[in-house]
Amino acid sequence: MAITFTPTSVSSPSGVQGSYPLELVAGHEGMVADLQYCVTRSFRNQSGAALPFGSFVATDNTPVTNDVFAVELAGGVTNIQGLAISTLTFEGVSGSSTYTPSPSPLYTADGSNRMGYPDTQTVNVLSKGVVWVYSAEAVVLGDDVRFFIQDYSGSLTGAYQGRFGVSAVAANTVLVTGARWVSETTAAGLVMLEVDIPAQTYSAD
Repeated sequence: MAITFTPTSVSSPSGVQGSYPLELVAGHEGMVADLQYCVTRSFRNQSGAALPFGSFVATDNTPVTNDVFAVELAGGVTNIQGLAISTLTFEGVSGSSTYTPSPSPLYTADGSNRMGYPDTQTVNVLSKGVVWVYSAEAVVLGDDVRFFIQDYSGSLTGAYQGRFGVSAVAANTVLVTGARWVSETTAAGLVMLEVDIPAQTYSAD
């Protein structure tokens, strides 16, 4: 349940806002949708930028001095570890696995205003389960699952790297075989996606 606040001007310093309309929100990018069916592991962000929630991440071994648990936004079909999920409850990893309060930046630098894990922080990665993701296209059950391996938002609104869609775009999308949509959307927006990383395969379009 999200609370939206309506700006209110008051003439007295003791005056307070009296309008607090409620807005029911089904989910947000990266939110786990089924806690009974969820496998997560902790990795590290050493990408130099925030890693947005709800995006596929892959092993980040460049530079070679990176932690062995380092991940970055998936930019291809190899070494995909799972989806960065929106939670600050961590499974410990060797080395520093703490989260710094109020780190910066929390937002990605690509103009999408997506929140995520800041650089040098621990990242929760879902390898099996159901999670809310953003699709840049309408989704019908049974549609192909694809994700963008680079920014395509100049041609399709909201199609930033790491986000999802259903249509093939040569050199921009990857087909995920073994994942499936478990809800629908009539336009671009949030939708539930079920993933099983060990059983999935990836094919560049």
